[in-house]
Amino acid sequence: MFFIKRKAAVMFAVAGFLLAAGCSSNKETETSTEEKKQLVYGMEAEIEQVNPVLDESQEIDSLLFRGLTKPTESNEIVPDLAEDWTISDDQLTYIFKMREDAKWEDGEPVTAEDVTFTLKKILDPFTNTPIGGDFSEIDSVEAMSAYEVKITLKRPFPPLLDKLKVGIVPKHLLESENINETEFNQQPVGNGPFKLKEWNPDGTITVERNEQFYSTKPKLDEVVFKPVPDANTRAVQLKTGEIDLALMEPGQASSVKEDDPYTIYDIPTADYRAVMYNLRHPLFKDPAVRQALNFGVNREDMVKGVLFNKGEAAHGPLQKSWADSPQENAYSYQPEKAAKLLEKAGWTKGEDGVLQKNGQRFEFELVSPVHDKVRVALANVVAEQLKPLGIKVIPKLMEKQSIDYTRVDSFLIGWGSEFDPDDHTYRIFHSSQVGDGLYNFGAYENTKMDELLTKARTTVDQEERKAYYEAFQKELASNPPFNFLVYLEAMYGVNKSVTGIKTRTLGHHGFGIMWNVEEWDKQ
Repeated sequence: MFFIKRKAAVMFAVAGFLLAAGCSSNKETETSTEEKKQLVYGMEAEIEQVNPVLDESQEIDSLLFRGLTKPTESNEIVPDLAEDWTISDDQLTYIFKMREDAKWEDGEPVTAEDVTFTLKKILDPFTNTPIGGDFSEIDSVEAMSAYEVKITLKRPFPPLLDKLKVGIVPKHLLESENINETEFNQQPVGNGPFKLKEWNPDGTITVERNEQFYSTKPKLDEVVFKPVPDANTRAVQLKTGEIDLALMEPGQASSVKEDDPYTIYDIPTADYRAVMYNLRHPLFKDPAVRQALNFGVNREDMVKGVLFNKGEAAHGPLQKSWADSPQENAYSYQPEKAAKLLEKAGWTKGEDGVLQKNGQRFEFELVSPVHDKVRVALANVVAEQLKPLGIKVIPKLMEKQSIDYTRVDSFLIGWGSEFDPDDHTYRIFHSSQVGDGLYNFGAYENTKMDELLTKARTTVDQEERKAYYEAFQKELASNPPFNFLVYLEAMYGVNKSVTGIKTRTLGHHGFGIMWNVEEWDKQ
């Protein structure tokens, strides 16, 4: 007891001294802390690494790294690190003039050598990046001067400017590193509007304003990326003010009250959900069987029951694109037609009601990430809707990081891009994209599809491209690797003190909401 009292006395004495000697400086510190504008983003999953060469679908990437181009509010492509560019008459040579005021966090200039290094790393087979296929039409890239880059193509490639929004990484820090294993991936040095401040063991990442940024300086001082996998927990933390921004589930909209400290932003997306069939599995080898599975689900019921009308039925991967060719009639809900296709394929019901063929039961697992309530609900609905056909679907929940997409029977997948139609078609459906680290997880191989996708990405005239994409969509419906289910409307909870958010059509998983983060503010 004596120790505690003595300690208290000492503390009071020290406190009195501090008040007398440093009162004004303390007040300044407190004021500075109080005025710091910090936005906390409750993420659905923890960030494992930050390097745009290896993964281009994280909000944090565009805060730390910028590319030659960037999208506008209407998803048009405009200059970013590039000031302008010229294109040769044969559409094979692009020359980019770079801005000269961009710097890396360490003060080094961002140059043409960084651009050539980045693109060569993406194209390097050793890197084995899933975005490599997006740049496979590049024949060579070279620095013509410190701030001038020449890209030469094998064939015309209209999507190139869209692809070049990929973040540029610093050659001087990475040229002697193994880019897949370097510490840089957890200690990134970027050229964007923010820079890394700290990366905590719990997965929380704080970035702070980069005063050297060449363009509009952010109004926010800091952005915190906080992993909050559970949607209900995110909703609670929005109410308590622990987080300022989070992706919400459709069913949570009704629980938001007028006096809550946050509001809802409903944002259109090109983000679809589908059942991906692993075509390595003997059950799914026959296209007629996959056609039957498509006829066997009621997408409109899913929109109403799972999405609470926050979305629409999905019929293909380009439904939100200028290249869309409507396929609504390809797979409307026709269980009778599904049953006939299965019967014709040799499947008959056994005593327990499950289809059988040559001693094999029509039974498979449908995996979905455990924390994604929408995917979990969709998997359960698919299982219920296919059950009357004699198909036993076993929904299986797994932690995202433990899923090997190439080994599951089937997976409740999410894809979709708001940009050029080549994005999220070529890399997902072309047979060259089957393999470790690539995005054709289900091993879909179709020579006709390969030809159409290649012609669509290498044809200059947009109407001709559209015709190739129309043929692609018809072939996809005829020989489906997926069972397209629904398109989502992204529902974000945002603290009412946050201003400056501009909405545009977003890509898969609602990715891209921070596209204009420099303009965001917090009152």
